[in-house]
Amino acid sequence: MVSIELIAGIAVVIVLYLVPAYISRKIKHGEARFDKDGKLIGDE
Repeated sequence: MVSIELIAGIAVVIVLYLVPAYISRKIKHGEARFDKDGKLIGDE
């Protein structure tokens, strides 16, 4: 039987991958960009 902790852990991993992907699709390109650390890159 699968433990609740394992299910919760998998759910957290899925959310951590899906939320940034969803946000990046919703933001208009060129409006906001983020580097690999998640920090906002300003247009310079």
